[in-house]
Amino acid sequence: MSTYRITIDRSLCSGFGACVDSSPSVFQLEAGGIATTTVRETDDPSVLDAAAACPMGAITIEEVAAA
Repeated sequence: MSTYRITIDRSLCSGFGACVDSSPSVFQLEAGGIATTTVRETDDPSVLDAAAACPMGAITIEEVAAA
């Protein structure tokens, strides 16, 4: 099983919410409309879809090697 590290470039996020639609257990929109995560790392593969769905390219997913 893979573990993914999530980074959001808040300067690029425009609050479209595609990430929330793709992975609602991991992504949320703050009151100001900027995406945030509920966790920094997850094994939920839906984060890959969320990053791909972001029209601004604000989400980076890095696969973390097992220790």
